[in-house]
Amino acid sequence: MSLFDKLFRKSVSGTGVSPSRARGTGSLQQADIPDQYLPFWELQKSRQLLEVKIGSANRSYQSMVLAIDIDRGLLWLDDLFPQQLFLDAGDTITLRHHRNNEQLVVQAPIVALGSDYGATGFAIELPEYAVYIPRRSSPRYAMGHHSPFSVKIRTLGQEPCFGTLQDISSGGLRLMVAGNLLDQLRHGATLPLCEVNLSEDLQIRCRARICAFRIGRNPYRHTQISVEFLDLADEKRAALGKFLHESQFPLAGEDELLRPENPKTAQVRSVAA
Repeated sequence: MSLFDKLFRKSVSGTGVSPSRARGTGSLQQADIPDQYLPFWELQKSRQLLEVKIGSANRSYQSMVLAIDIDRGLLWLDDLFPQQLFLDAGDTITLRHHRNNEQLVVQAPIVALGSDYGATGFAIELPEYAVYIPRRSSPRYAMGHHSPFSVKIRTLGQEPCFGTLQDISSGGLRLMVAGNLLDQLRHGATLPLCEVNLSEDLQIRCRARICAFRIGRNPYRHTQISVEFLDLADEKRAALGKFLHESQFPLAGEDELLRPENPKTAQVRSVAA
């Protein structure tokens, strides 16, 4: 009896799995897979090892994709290695796979354990998408002076202030705040709050590190600040990467923050390493 015949002999509580509908989920063809799940299909086909972490624990395990059950919204994974005996339905796991300079990150709860049905492996909720995002240097997308997005930041010991989003990546952003804030900024300092709402479904709220800042003169006197996201959850970072990848925003030049608008008057106080 095959793994999936055994795995789906009974319905999985709460998922609506039926033996007749579940057969063949381990042998889907590429044409059967929606585009947003093709990375999972490629990982399954090539039997790539995934890094797995349970909850907030630091210890890493390994697993592989066994099947993609799109109808019921399940992703079946192999048993963890080294063996983990305390895994249970309801636990949240984080999957990672590195490819060149990109990484795929998925965070989802465990729905069912194969051991409860005489089989190996376990099932997690199938996320809305699977997308690789740059691991070290992220594409930065420009908003321009007429950006519709407002950014809220707070420096240590100061009241929150608002600025206009200039460009953003999955790793950080640049904003423009009216006036001179140089006396409040220090290279490498932590901002207790960095917040921007990009859509009804995507709100970024985290701490951030100041990477660079300068005074600008056009279209009005302002302070440009470049920050790196510090504790943005992997799931939120992946959602941000997907949002930017699918947007129509133009790519920003990598040296845009460091290029003075007027070489005689612009003050570059700090430059990202």
